[in-house]
Amino acid sequence: MSENLLEIRGLKVHFDTLDGPVEALNSVDLDVKRKQVMGLVGESGCGKSVTSLVTIGLATCEVDEGSVKYEGEELVFQEPESTKRIKRISSSIVVISVLMSIFGFFWMILINPLHGMDLFLGSLLVSAAAWGGGFYYSSDSRKHERFMRWVRGNEISMIFQEPMTALNPLYSVEKQISEVMREHNRLVEPETPMMNRIGQALVSPFTLFYRTIEAKPKSTTLIISILAFVVAAHRLGFAESAKPLSLAFIAVFPIYYLITFGTSGEDIGGAEKAMLGPMEGELSAGVTMDRINPISGTKESEYVSMPGIFVNSLWKGTIYSMPGVFVGGAVSLVVYLMLWMPFSSLMGLAVVCTLLALPVIIYLDFLRLDPAHSRQVSEILEDVRIPNPAEVVKMYPHELSGGMRQRVMIGMMMSCEPKLLIADEPTTALDVTIQAQILKLMRDLRDEMETSILLITHDLGVIAGMCDEVTVMYAGRVVERASVDELFANPLHAYTRGLIACTPNIESTRKSILPAIPGQVANPSDFVNGCRFCQRMERTGETVTIRPEMIEHSAGHWVEACPICLDADEDKWE
Repeated sequence: MSENLLEIRGLKVHFDTLDGPVEALNSVDLDVKRKQVMGLVGESGCGKSVTSLVTIGLATCEVDEGSVKYEGEELVFQEPESTKRIKRISSSIVVISVLMSIFGFFWMILINPLHGMDLFLGSLLVSAAAWGGGFYYSSDSRKHERFMRWVRGNEISMIFQEPMTALNPLYSVEKQISEVMREHNRLVEPETPMMNRIGQALVSPFTLFYRTIEAKPKSTTLIISILAFVVAAHRLGFAESAKPLSLAFIAVFPIYYLITFGTSGEDIGGAEKAMLGPMEGELSAGVTMDRINPISGTKESEYVSMPGIFVNSLWKGTIYSMPGVFVGGAVSLVVYLMLWMPFSSLMGLAVVCTLLALPVIIYLDFLRLDPAHSRQVSEILEDVRIPNPAEVVKMYPHELSGGMRQRVMIGMMMSCEPKLLIADEPTTALDVTIQAQILKLMRDLRDEMETSILLITHDLGVIAGMCDEVTVMYAGRVVERASVDELFANPLHAYTRGLIACTPNIESTRKSILPAIPGQVANPSDFVNGCRFCQRMERTGETVTIRPEMIEHSAGHWVEACPICLDADEDKWE
């Protein structure tokens, strides 16, 4: 068995654009050994993310040459040109045949039924035959895609650069993690039998109604009372005269809100609570009240004059009852419309709404995770050091902090225990404390699950603290590769020296200006055949026309042997 888990050899890819093909990678070689953390470092636009996406088959570019092997299995599928040509011809025939069948259909109806029928049926047969031929010649690509779907998540997982865009905002955490595990058959056996789940789903409308009454008895009692009043008004014949009474809800709801939230201590919402401020307190008999000191946060007793008590009580009552004004106005309008509608129309509308809602309620209840699966997801979140995982699994991505979302992504990717984890800048946009926690978590997972990691980052500090070996990429090429200790002790390529020089260290002079590599990475459409770092430094001659060879300077230390870039005296940092 080879010691390399992942082997990339001579990978060359391009993107098709309106201006023609644009090269993204040029003869990239990369190895990731078993249980190893390999760092991939370079500026934006150097091809790091494209390399990782090609590895797992998610890149939209075209692979020109090269191979990507995982445990000896090829991950890059390249169709023969003859197969591509047959598929293109097949697609063209299908499109033309469908158009001819539409033409034949109208000819059959409007002009000549017999001739139109012949053209219609003949076009359909030709279309079906062409589609079948294309389907047959696509069998190899379909087989490879099924293999890649098994590899992704099962064997190779990837933590994408921004978890907020990688996570689905419409699904809870447990839904998204369990979906990955269900796709790869990693969920435990459900503890609720299928027939029991179906029965629970069928009675879910009644259980939902009961839970609503139990959770909010005052609100549900008020709504039921309003509906009972409307039905009684129609059945007893005083619906017309009861219409003006609907305006009374504008006054009823502010009073209801004041009684419910002002006396029970229930939460009225952040905005209204903020308006109350620290002066909210309980009035005692007469002239003293308890208040919260805004500085110390302690409760204090304070003498308040009678006018002060009155003003404070009035302000508190206004804030508590304010939401009720808007709710009361909306309820008044709805009640007025229900009294205005004929009773038969009202009941018909209620029946239609119920029939539309019931299947949705039943289906959503049936889709709820089994308790055993919920506990399994909670255990995964606990493994990635998320506090209170039983509550977090019910949350949505927007309810989590950046560090929590990143932990969820790591938990999702590690749920199927892959052998290789590709982490594309997992600590971007995280503060230093959270960054350290995420990196420690990845190290722990590597040690516990013996997972190899391909870590993509801009941060050389992360590379130094996390990786065993590091590969430096520039402009779609690998320019240097060595162990971490060797690379930082003896950087050979000018680009590597420039990256290290731009990084602050303990020996940096206080308030000094860090050097910067002049220029920027060239546009991919303008890449030269020779040394691309010399192109950035605006050098001329053979160095930008002839590509330097990769040489092994010392054991395990490979570098692109551009004579100018190897000469440290040629470094000119700004």
